[in-house]
Amino acid sequence: MIGTTTPIFGKAIYEKLLDLDTKEIVSLIDEARKPYKETEWKGKEKLYVLEQEKFKFLKDIILNEFKHYFSGVLKYTNEFRITTSWFTVIKKNKDVQIHNHHNCFMSGVLYLQVDDKTGDFVFQDFNNKRQHLIPTEYNIYNSNEWRFKPRDGLLLFFPSEMHHLVETNKSNITRHSLAFNIIPTGLIGDETSDSHAILK
Repeated sequence: MIGTTTPIFGKAIYEKLLDLDTKEIVSLIDEARKPYKETEWKGKEKLYVLEQEKFKFLKDIILNEFKHYFSGVLKYTNEFRITTSWFTVIKKNKDVQIHNHHNCFMSGVLYLQVDDKTGDFVFQDFNNKRQHLIPTEYNIYNSNEWRFKPRDGLLLFFPSEMHHLVETNKSNITRHSLAFNIIPTGLIGDETSDSHAILK
């Protein structure tokens, strides 16, 4: 008889392919952020693109989908809000180095213009392990990285502390996506504890 394997302390990543006219969304973008040091990027207003009236429909879609993930999958009862949101553009032969997001709880990305060569979205595990062993086959229990193949309309939610990167764009098309951060609101923690907080 074989024992039961339980993947505890896992990170729950949510993905869904949305039925969106991504070409129309790309045509509405005034200016996208370049996540590499080609030019200095300025403009605080570019970090709040989902607050623009023309993208309200997109914000509503994302928040509705996030509610399914947050309350339906993770079983949290808090309300939540998007803090920052920005469009990104990655040209040919450019990438995004490994990073994570601070001062937020969850993060997400919506792909708007990609193909098979614009680069995978890759999570890397930086948890402290005692030994580095090589398995005969990688799976959800032993992998040090996990990758997602972008598709137009693909939406991902993930815990903000997860380290991730975007592989080099080897396509002739410019890669477009929308990135955003989310925080819970209301009571955080046990209200009888001296370390709880109320976020608005």
